[in-house]
Amino acid sequence: MIGSGCIAILITAQLIFLQIVRYDYYSALAQKEHSGYTELPARRGEILTKDYHSGESYKLATNITLDLLYADPTLVKHKKEVSSAIAPLIFDIEEEKKRDQKRMEQEWAAATAAMITKEATKTEETRNQIKAKTDEELLQSFSDRLEELLSQEIKDTILLDNNLQPEIAKLIQGLNITGIQVENKKLIGYPKEIGDKEKAAEALSSILNISKKELARILSGKNRYVVLKRKLDPEISGKIQDLIENDVNGLYKGIGLQENYYRFYPENTLSSQTLGFVDQNGNGQYGVEGTFDTILRGKEGIFSSKKDADGQQITVGESIIRPAVDGNNIILTIDRSIQLEVERKLEQAVKNYKADSGHIIIMDPKTGRIIAMASYPNFNPNEFSTAFEKKEVELSEDEIKNLIPIDANENDPTQFWLYLNTQTNQRVQIFKEKKENGVVAYSIYKNRVGPKVYRNSLISDLYEPGSVFKVITMASAINAGEVKPNTTYNEDGPIKVDEYEIHNSTDQYRGRQTMTQVLENSSNIGISFVAKKLGRNLFYNYIKNFGFGERTDIELDGEEPGEIEFFTQWADSELLTHGFGQGILVTPLQMVSALSAIANEGLLMQSYVVDSIQDESGKITGKEPKIIRRVLTKENANTVASMMVNAVENGVARRAQVKGHYVAGKTGTSQTYKHGKALKGAGTTIASFGGFAPIEDPQFVVLIKFDHPLSSPWGDSTAAPLFSEIAEYLFNYYNIPPDKK
Repeated sequence: MIGSGCIAILITAQLIFLQIVRYDYYSALAQKEHSGYTELPARRGEILTKDYHSGESYKLATNITLDLLYADPTLVKHKKEVSSAIAPLIFDIEEEKKRDQKRMEQEWAAATAAMITKEATKTEETRNQIKAKTDEELLQSFSDRLEELLSQEIKDTILLDNNLQPEIAKLIQGLNITGIQVENKKLIGYPKEIGDKEKAAEALSSILNISKKELARILSGKNRYVVLKRKLDPEISGKIQDLIENDVNGLYKGIGLQENYYRFYPENTLSSQTLGFVDQNGNGQYGVEGTFDTILRGKEGIFSSKKDADGQQITVGESIIRPAVDGNNIILTIDRSIQLEVERKLEQAVKNYKADSGHIIIMDPKTGRIIAMASYPNFNPNEFSTAFEKKEVELSEDEIKNLIPIDANENDPTQFWLYLNTQTNQRVQIFKEKKENGVVAYSIYKNRVGPKVYRNSLISDLYEPGSVFKVITMASAINAGEVKPNTTYNEDGPIKVDEYEIHNSTDQYRGRQTMTQVLENSSNIGISFVAKKLGRNLFYNYIKNFGFGERTDIELDGEEPGEIEFFTQWADSELLTHGFGQGILVTPLQMVSALSAIANEGLLMQSYVVDSIQDESGKITGKEPKIIRRVLTKENANTVASMMVNAVENGVARRAQVKGHYVAGKTGTSQTYKHGKALKGAGTTIASFGGFAPIEDPQFVVLIKFDHPLSSPWGDSTAAPLFSEIAEYLFNYYNIPPDKK
């Protein structure tokens, strides 16, 4: 009676667990078993842009259907013949060369490690024998690997459950079944290790609520599906389909093609940081793809119908059809032609000036519309994972000694900083790896920055704007009535404030100067005079009115608001240094928006990069330009614009001039710091230029920024010449007539 009572209690407890605790799970499972349930995929919305000169639309992100080649190893009887026939069709010579290069690197490392235990001469002979395979050998190796795949008739592992309840996991572990393992919350089977599969199925069937027969079949591990090649070229798909359809001898039984949907970016790297990408799970990441993922992906549809005991659809039963809703299309404000030209020129300039990176943003000042948004280095969203690719590098003993762990708390760090130049703070991320043969290898990201390349630096990276900010300071003072273009001051040398001395960048001092000459010569002393005139409170309010210290609310995730301390916390020296863009942090988008307010007769506009959204029915919802506020009077904005023209015509920004056209602009050179001390020389600065044109009716505002150029530390030698090239292109593109003889 006691034994029977215990058994009854156990049975009751199990029934309570199954029928009450896990009711929802098993109810859904039963519903799925009794119903024919099919998800109908939704088409992801496209991302488009226009060429505003021609009005033609172009797809930056779209969808394509490519075949996947698969095989059922249990059905393929002539594995060698099949692999030999298919291999030449799907063979990728470049991919195989990369694989072979890795093989050689591993063999070379093994030979190097052998030098410890063997004579150096013999090791050298071994290394000399390591050679790249010929194209024929690479094809044969590829064919051999295909044959191995076709021979995998038994799976190595089977996932039986990926969310085990703790009680169930403990119960299964207590059974001690060979080949069945609980790892975290996953229940994994290893078919080749399971001896008596019928016995294992009998022990697990009631726990997993799967019939003994079905579970035994699963545990047998028959491999009915292996992927041979993804994303087949349509021409290759056609050839393989012909082989299958004309297979009179059954040679290709078990070989099939399956349609797969992929996100495709026809323009490759164009606007990559603005677009973002779609990962392997179909989720939008970064940029527009990430921000608008929900409306781009749409909603999957459902087809559901009742099934009989044999699994056949019951045509007279209840059926439910929920059609798929395709995602919305998004049309960007980016002008394709301008974006192409800007990216081409930017890449070349970054290489010419030997900068870490470069950034350009172009805005329509009257609307706030982003015309172009480019950074280099960039990436190809079709191959986004390549950002993680690394390449091995050889480090000297001194370099290894000088590696600085990125995480100082790790006992055995694997990631380090290597400073290439301690004076300029130039550094690269190093990865350390211990290989199977005991050899320690070092590597870097192939693109030098890794996945950071995904970030849209124009909205997410902060920098000190330097002398470009002098335009904002001057505009504030003129609008406040503190100075006029012809107001003068005496510049006779450095000025001392707090414990610091403020110098001009070239240590030249020109005596009595006007406010116009302050911008022409980019005088730190002169702009300090202006900042002092404004005072903390008034200057701070103008900075905020220009949009600094807050997000522009452009339709992209990851925008930073910048950093500006409240004016009551400014030291006397900070009031002056803020005047020439030091001690405050801004984004390039904020800077170009503020310059646009000057170009737009004092009106600050809402920045936007999404022109319109088109839903599944074709209805288009456009975005209207929005005025945020008036920052300057029309008269004062035009006055500052004229002073900026003089800065280009007569000042340090001469290299920004465009033949036949007047342009307004200002150079900037920002210091960077290490351990709180300003660094000096090439490779230590952020060089920039901001300008707009034409003067009478501004059509575009351009901000250019280079990070740590080695060719020259100055904005007038790097960013200004590039502005001239881009402005000349824009004048021609918009057919703007010359206004200068």
